[in-house]
Amino acid sequence: MIASQELERIKQIAITDYLLSKGHKPVKTVGKELVYYSPCHEENTPSFLVDPIRNVFHDFSGEGEKGDVIRLLQYLHGCSFVEAIQTLRKFTNSKKTVPFSFSGLKPDQAAKGNVDLINILPLRSRALLRYLSSRSISYEVASRYLQEVHYIVANKQYYALGFQNDKGGFELRSLYFKGATSPKWFTTLPGQQTGVINLFEGVFDFLSCCQHHDTNRLNNLTIILNSLSLLQETLPALSQYQSVNTFFDNDIAGRKALVKLKQHNLLVSDCSYLYASYKDYNAYYMQK
Repeated sequence: MIASQELERIKQIAITDYLLSKGHKPVKTVGKELVYYSPCHEENTPSFLVDPIRNVFHDFSGEGEKGDVIRLLQYLHGCSFVEAIQTLRKFTNSKKTVPFSFSGLKPDQAAKGNVDLINILPLRSRALLRYLSSRSISYEVASRYLQEVHYIVANKQYYALGFQNDKGGFELRSLYFKGATSPKWFTTLPGQQTGVINLFEGVFDFLSCCQHHDTNRLNNLTIILNSLSLLQETLPALSQYQSVNTFFDNDIAGRKALVKLKQHNLLVSDCSYLYASYKDYNAYYMQK
């Protein structure tokens, strides 16, 4: 029996990587699809297409075989489903990669490489939706604020949850990866002019607060820092409000941020008491 999480990881092994390991390279592109000579049939005109974003193939020669990377191995090698899984396990190990993530990158790789966005879509990936569910966030709430972002780093394509900031950059999140595209900045979400502003450290804390209050938006205008290092940049906006509701982590960095706000003579309401026994709002909400 193959665990569903492992099966999902295996399905995300790039078809392009496996084909390359067998000596098959694309000869051209058509739109966003890569075109190969069929690895299974002799042909004069290339008719084997790979969609690297969806990670599926379609061989228009022969009987028009198509499918995911597991089906590809069954097609290429005439093997069973289980044999295809075993082969892909060995392939992953032979590449000496880190355990697969939906982004596929170590954080330091993302920091050093240029991230080129290639597509921004509504949420549709089952893997990303399962990740949201594991964080106790519903599709109804998440789809209002998050998108599915496909991007390239070091000539490889990846995808992750994307949360856009006020300058157009994205926070990227998946099961194993946490990173961002440039420019790094905070995110402002509109609300009623109540004289009170909400300030969250991260997007999952904000989403957890929405879930906790059974709503897909909060009444007050809200800023999500995306990083405590951006707290200084929010001070001019915060100073325009009578009071600030903070939802920082229950750690040293969160407490220091709280002190900094008070040093700037802001009237602060520390809402971390709501999840006092937990690191952050999301950790608390996941245990409810």
